[in-house]
Amino acid sequence: MNLDFRLVIFEGIIEIDRVPIYECEEGCFYEVFPAIKEDLKELLASLKQQGKTGRVIFTEMNELAHFIFEIYRTWDEGEASSFEALLEQKSNEHINLLLDLYGCAKSMNDTEWMNETSNRLAQMSNIVKDRQFSEVNQRFPY
Repeated sequence: MNLDFRLVIFEGIIEIDRVPIYECEEGCFYEVFPAIKEDLKELLASLKQQGKTGRVIFTEMNELAHFIFEIYRTWDEGEASSFEALLEQKSNEHINLLLDLYGCAKSMNDTEWMNETSNRLAQMSNIVKDRQFSEVNQRFPY
């Protein structure tokens, strides 16, 4: 499966651009990147409830999608490390940075900044949960 970013059209009225997806080598099967699937569903439900139409850039609305997109844009397939290994390393670094930001916001009693950082951390934690789930499934396939 290869990683790519696609335009998702929801009910013919909402376009969500830059959605990370996995696609098979032949291009016949697509799957939304598992760690962002729930966030994408929540966004679609929210946009539908608000009656929004038009185009939305997912990487501008989701921390994890933006993060994956930035790594994807700069990663070279010729690099020694795989994309997955680089994503794991960079996501750990980014989570640590967000935790530092949260600590700073907390020390300043800035609840708005704390809430924003907490939301960003929640989105980034999806990749950790997804990775842990995959590791368990590899160890115990039954």
